[in-house]
Amino acid sequence: MSERRFEWGGLGADRGDYVTAAEALAMLEVLCVAQADLSVSTAVRDGAAWARFTRGQRWALVSTPGSRWFSVETDTGHRLQLVDANSSKDQSAQLLAAYVDIAEAYVRGDARPAPGRGLGGSTLTVEVDGRQVILTQPLARRVRSLFGR
Repeated sequence: MSERRFEWGGLGADRGDYVTAAEALAMLEVLCVAQADLSVSTAVRDGAAWARFTRGQRWALVSTPGSRWFSVETDTGHRLQLVDANSSKDQSAQLLAAYVDIAEAYVRGDARPAPGRGLGGSTLTVEVDGRQVILTQPLARRVRSLFGR
């Protein structure tokens, strides 16, 4: 992880507010600097920037291609995903920071399991800055859990 200052760059007239994975990675690296109590790794893989936060056996992965979608997934298979093809660079920065906050809260143990409704799955509630965020299991995983797989 480098210690560089985050700046959006390379925004030409044809790109508008589009954010690249490399720019998102730079922002993730800046957001991760203050997390001394967590193990953090960052990279760009398959066109998406990601940051993995770990403490003990617990982990959460934040990923984004820079614009278009944002995701956090946990070691339990719970996730929160937002698809927003129209986010500006400022909105992308805010969304990425929010998803990092969710990942950090989960890894630090601030999640409460709750039984899911329908198709077996479960949800996790994570408190972030005084608000409740719900992470769910993907439909395929819920269906598999119904059949004991």
